[in-house]
Amino acid sequence: MKAKTTRILITGAHGQLGQALLANLPWLPEFSPSRLRMKIPEASLVPGSTVEPRSAIAPGSAIEIVALGHQQLDLTSADLPERLSEINADVIINCAAYNAVDAAEQDMAAAMALNAEAPERLAIWCRQQGAWLIHISSDYVFGNVFGNVFGNVFGNDLGSVFGNVSGNASANMLGNAPRALTESDVCEPLSLYGQSKLAGEQRLLKANPGALVLRTSWLYSRFGSNFVLTMGRLLTERPELKVVADQVGTPTWAEALARLIWQLLIWFHLKPEKSAVLSGCFHYAATGQCSWYLFTKEIAEQIAKPQCNSAPSSQAAPLQTASPSQAALQSQATLHSPANPAPITPGCRITPVSTAEYGALLNRAQAPRPAYSALDSSALKDAMAAMPSAFCCYLPKDYPSPIWLSWQAQLALMLSGLGASSLG
Repeated sequence: MKAKTTRILITGAHGQLGQALLANLPWLPEFSPSRLRMKIPEASLVPGSTVEPRSAIAPGSAIEIVALGHQQLDLTSADLPERLSEINADVIINCAAYNAVDAAEQDMAAAMALNAEAPERLAIWCRQQGAWLIHISSDYVFGNVFGNVFGNVFGNDLGSVFGNVSGNASANMLGNAPRALTESDVCEPLSLYGQSKLAGEQRLLKANPGALVLRTSWLYSRFGSNFVLTMGRLLTERPELKVVADQVGTPTWAEALARLIWQLLIWFHLKPEKSAVLSGCFHYAATGQCSWYLFTKEIAEQIAKPQCNSAPSSQAAPLQTASPSQAALQSQATLHSPANPAPITPGCRITPVSTAEYGALLNRAQAPRPAYSALDSSALKDAMAAMPSAFCCYLPKDYPSPIWLSWQAQLALMLSGLGASSLG
């Protein structure tokens, strides 16, 4: 008997999470080349993307993926329900978002259209058709839940606090940080961008309580434009970088989030009636917390280690994804190989500044950011632990699982992958 196809629609295929999802397909029977069909219009991927469109052969594929960028599927268009019905997906992963935090202050209508109205429309269609919706949200839905904690800890003279310390000593300055934020903490977004993301969560879950909202924070990857790639470049170009030290959160590798989402989708494919186990709002981020300043220092220190022979580049080729077990071995070998070239030392002074000081340096208005937005992922981890152990057999033993690692360990995996690709 012909196997039922689970059709998965990925919106926002241009973004770093959309590309990370396509670069991290699980290695299991349903995703083998003979059973997987990819429908990825070439135009939906950004020029120079390291993710190549792939098509498969088998018409009776168990899983079918349709990945579309904004040009192929405009979530703000009037005919969105009709387009969704044409695609007829069983699962929609909504990676599309208006992410220009500062620009949203001047263009709230555009932010609301994509971040609030579109998720609600997706939710309504999914409820009517019995499809599962996974929507990505942001830590910026929070305000200063614990007040100006870091202003009290750091004071105004950030240079005297951080100027002569580094590494663990600097990290210890976060000892007075409050606990990570849970799903039950009050959301009071400070920016119009944050307000649009919160409105999207609320409208989506009201329209479809069976949907899943994943809040994440400080995403970075080898794709697109993000903090790690930007800092990696600037560390080799400038004699000094002034980086905000009074905003604290959790850097999260987009490819770790992608692997988590694939695990959820494997569960859905095997047990679609159980998808309600994961509905509502959950947090996902790496473990630990840091400021943008400490994050930059860690990037610099890891780039200088032997496992990384170059600063990160968005043009670097990805690790092989056809066999994640082989990719894992390659990544581990690169991490520990003494044959790597001598480490690169950027030779750049990294100076901590306050948010106000950084805004003055930019000489333009900035949207307000939460001073503290580290996310606690324990509720999601506990919910996923309820999945049967047989589920694990769908992933090889040496398949690297960065999902619950610290932010430092996730960063090391990302940078080692880039280093490996540049060895040629």
